[in-house]
Amino acid sequence: MSSIVYVVPWAICDTDNIYTKKVNFENMEKPSKGDAIDDWCIRDVMASPDRRSKDIYAVVDVYNGYKEKLNEKGMSVFSLNNSAEKLFEYGYTRADDKEADFIRSKVLKLGKGKK
Repeated sequence: MSSIVYVVPWAICDTDNIYTKKVNFENMEKPSKGDAIDDWCIRDVMASPDRRSKDIYAVVDVYNGYKEKLNEKGMSVFSLNNSAEKLFEYGYTRADDKEADFIRSKVLKLGKGKK
């Protein structure tokens, strides 16, 4: 059974962990870049790098796309709407070490994962 895996690369005060929420994909439309999810929007959508899996990974932009626009103006954003408690309220959980390393290296393409 295929799932959509929503990925939050970091939460405020918890940049070491990756948070995920898996949703059954049966009766849903495939998410798209810019779609709203919970209090945020989707930054990127990709098929699972593991060819055996039919999962879709949706990377959630917890800054609602404002970060890039504000960086152009030399401004920065500080928001508490992506705290770990808020993520837990929406059904996200911390990825275990194996899943977090897979997401870091294959989905987010951050090199070899956590050192």
